[in-house]
Amino acid sequence: MLELFHAAPSYYSMVARLALAEAGVAYVSRLMDIHLAKQQLSPAYRKLNPHMTVPTLRGPGLLLTDSAQILIYAAQQAAQRPEQSWADVDASRAEAIQRAVAGHYALSIETLTFGKVLATRPWFKAVMVRMLSGINAKLERDIAGKPDQAALLEAKVQQNRARLAVFRDRPAPAVLAEQQDQVAAYLASLPPVVASGWLFGARISSADVVLAVLCSRLAMAGELALLSRADLQSWWQRYQQRPAFAAADLWTRFQRRRFVQSLLEARHTRFS
Repeated sequence: MLELFHAAPSYYSMVARLALAEAGVAYVSRLMDIHLAKQQLSPAYRKLNPHMTVPTLRGPGLLLTDSAQILIYAAQQAAQRPEQSWADVDASRAEAIQRAVAGHYALSIETLTFGKVLATRPWFKAVMVRMLSGINAKLERDIAGKPDQAALLEAKVQQNRARLAVFRDRPAPAVLAEQQDQVAAYLASLPPVVASGWLFGARISSADVVLAVLCSRLAMAGELALLSRADLQSWWQRYQQRPAFAAADLWTRFQRRRFVQSLLEARHTRFS
């Protein structure tokens, strides 16, 4: 049985959950606390995923350590079931689908999300700076004690320093406006959707999966107005009716009770 290590509100965990649900791939859920306990930084999880990120999909002879890999795997699994195969199997559409997926991954979802938080709640800047600084302090201590992992740990430290430079040193409204423009340009680049169809025809594709998660995050962040095209608005309304949408636990709003429950469940997650 496959195991999915993920966090309930994590954007890229949602990509993985939706991709696997759409492909009909069963897995055991291993929830993680990436916010308070920061299990992604633990030595045990680092052995599983050296990048210290979620999601991770593990199974016999299988270890996928990011959502893009899991998305490809899900499309491959769907292709083995003719009734569930995605538009990705259509050679005439494959390149365009890959471009749409790559465009999605070029967006900085974290910057959009926290840019909106900081633009509307300036007091949160101190919390974020303290959190990232604390993570870096822990990682730097680990570097001194684990020279064999120094390169990966240092890369994470540098990534967090770059985040600090954005969130601490730039005006939040300017950061948010920049991200809004990038998301709007991405949405404008998507192909027109015909009535009752999906992005690339009668079957969903990898691009539909990532767009559904993007729209969920836009709704959660109060930025769904960026979805200005009528055809994409219709697409979004229809996609929310798909069984996989509910099965994947996509968050269109912050769910405080679900968040607390997931943290409690994460206490029982083991990585070995």
